[in-house]
Amino acid sequence: MKKVMAALALSLLIISACIFYLLRTGISLRPAPLIMPSVMSEDQSHVASAIVHRLFQEFQDSHYVLWGVLPETEDSVRILNLAVQEYEKTFHLSVNFIRDAETASEEYLRACKKPCWLLISNKKANQLDLKPEAGSFIESHLRPLNLPFFTLTFIPFQKNTVVTDECNNQKRLSLDCLVSVSVREAIRKMKDPSKRYFFMNKYNEIDYFLFLQHTI
Repeated sequence: MKKVMAALALSLLIISACIFYLLRTGISLRPAPLIMPSVMSEDQSHVASAIVHRLFQEFQDSHYVLWGVLPETEDSVRILNLAVQEYEKTFHLSVNFIRDAETASEEYLRACKKPCWLLISNKKANQLDLKPEAGSFIESHLRPLNLPFFTLTFIPFQKNTVVTDECNNQKRLSLDCLVSVSVREAIRKMKDPSKRYFFMNKYNEIDYFLFLQHTI
């Protein structure tokens, strides 16, 4: 076990060093596509299935999953409920929830058994923004627990998203820029204008983003 933990720590150190090098040398980090743009069915069950199976290893390895789904929408409620069903069917484990996790104490978070799913604002469930208040939950609540986790933020989008010059030039994307850059790349693969689409991107190793098209 000690050898495994040492190897994991070394791997994370190497990854961090590579990211730091890329930023210092001026190379832009862009989102990595995990689920290509796909048509959403009416019941959205295949969205939940795609999440659980595409992130199978992450779900298996992580004690906590930080879901950026607040404020709740019709899409987020339905897909999250379906994801619970798909997870429990796949892993044969019951999901433990902490809703509105920002108000939970460290003791309460630590007592939550794996798999523990935390619900939080979609503005604070990732590590992209550099503002002092952004990502504070991860730094002040999750990291001190010293248990593996990943984040999954739900992002509603429309096809008419505009990418600004600032976003084009950013080396490390803010959340707003990640959304616009990701949508710009994805809409090229959305062939049927009468359908709603979803896709998933990865950024910063543990941050995942589920994009859900919504209509005006």
